[in-house]
Amino acid sequence: MSKDTWDSVWEKQHVRQSTLHSLIYFLREHYFSSTFARFARKRIKGLILEVGCGTAQCSLKIRVKGIDVIGADFSASALQLAKKYSAQNPLAKFVVTDAFNLPFSENTFDAVWSVGLLEHFEKPSLALAEMRRVVKPKGKVLAIVPYRAGLLGILNYGYKKFGKEWIWEDEKPMGVDDLYRFFQLAHFRNIRIKKMYDTFLMFLGATGEK
Repeated sequence: MSKDTWDSVWEKQHVRQSTLHSLIYFLREHYFSSTFARFARKRIKGLILEVGCGTAQCSLKIRVKGIDVIGADFSASALQLAKKYSAQNPLAKFVVTDAFNLPFSENTFDAVWSVGLLEHFEKPSLALAEMRRVVKPKGKVLAIVPYRAGLLGILNYGYKKFGKEWIWEDEKPMGVDDLYRFFQLAHFRNIRIKKMYDTFLMFLGATGEK
């Protein structure tokens, strides 16, 4: 989606257009963000970059002792909300930027992660390659995406098959093989893909090492 479209999505994030919207937003705000944060905390430490952070709810929950986070997003509207959410627990920094052209030097971060980002791109491996560029040697890149064989993937398929508009029209849930291949194309080592049963199998989590 375009920058203007994403700005509109975030500006209207509290507008419940359907029961499905309401359910997904509720789960994201009150359950998934904590689940994703636990996934990240077990695997990363040091200086972290979250690409496509949106309102940064996940990163706010991993910012504990030993972990500092910079939140980056394409949408200025999203980051305005992120600053509001982080008022009591501020992140190190927010940056408006393109995931394919991050404004950081090589080998800057101990880890880079994203949630619900790669499934919106035609070539996710290019975004992963940019994340790999800015992570330190032996650093990790993590990604969480909707699982094609899970509930979100099935709903996405059903909506599109019957000509109904999905919540995020360009979203393409992934299978295990898809996600593994994208990490391979970006030249990661020690790739691991996890089916996230604690998200009702709605998501896949992946890690790759530089």
